[in-house]
Amino acid sequence: MSAGKSAYDVARKQRDKAARLERSAALWEQGAAGEVAVATALAALPADWVVLHDLAWPGRQRANLDHVVIGPGGVFVVDAKNWSGRVEVRDQVLTQNGRRREDAVSSVTAAAIAVQALVSPLDCVGVLCFVRDEEVNATSSNVTVCSTANLVGVLTSRPPVLGPDEVARCADAIRHGAVRPAAPAPKTARPARRSSKRRSRPVVALAGTLLLLAAVFTGGLQKAGEWAGQQFVGVIAPDESSDPAPVPKQKQKKDPARKKDQASKNASSGQG
Repeated sequence: MSAGKSAYDVARKQRDKAARLERSAALWEQGAAGEVAVATALAALPADWVVLHDLAWPGRQRANLDHVVIGPGGVFVVDAKNWSGRVEVRDQVLTQNGRRREDAVSSVTAAAIAVQALVSPLDCVGVLCFVRDEEVNATSSNVTVCSTANLVGVLTSRPPVLGPDEVARCADAIRHGAVRPAAPAPKTARPARRSSKRRSRPVVALAGTLLLLAAVFTGGLQKAGEWAGQQFVGVIAPDESSDPAPVPKQKQKKDPARKKDQASKNASSGQG
């Protein structure tokens, strides 16, 4: 291994990681600039329209809604897109530089469904607004596609469906409903329970040690060893010269009937 190779490898990995973070930060900044551009365009709406920015996506922990617009023409979720390159809609298929981008259409559709649940039974329309100087006017799977150049015109051209009171009620419902779900409480580790057996082991060991020391100092350990050795020798090689212990004889019990017969015989012999 050449000198400094390990350090150079670490430095290369750090630079690669820094480059990835830099690209990610640039994309986030580009998206934020797009949201600001769309908000600037929405500021030109008439006074009877309500515009809400950067709301929590109802029911989701991290996702957000770029803009929600409520007015006489209805309720709209506007997703700002600051894409580079060529953006087109052909046969209701959204493409960027010729690459299909159904993911953006699906995302704003899901956002519109989430907001519609807050203002039901009213409908909510999803809108993809691209930061462009040229106008874009198309539809992709029930999603309105436009640009910052004609966003206000697209919204205000819708036929009126809400009155001023309904606009206010919908705006309040969305403000209160566009909240994130409560994060689950972190699990706390339970302290390990020590059994009473483990706690008693040191005490038992200490007591055994003290008894062993006492036996050593008093000579009891040596006597116990001698006794154990004698017992062991006795089991392995018993003393053959020792006579077995005599088995005591059992006295026979006299049968009463037999005793009576013997008495009768003795009486008969005496009479003869």
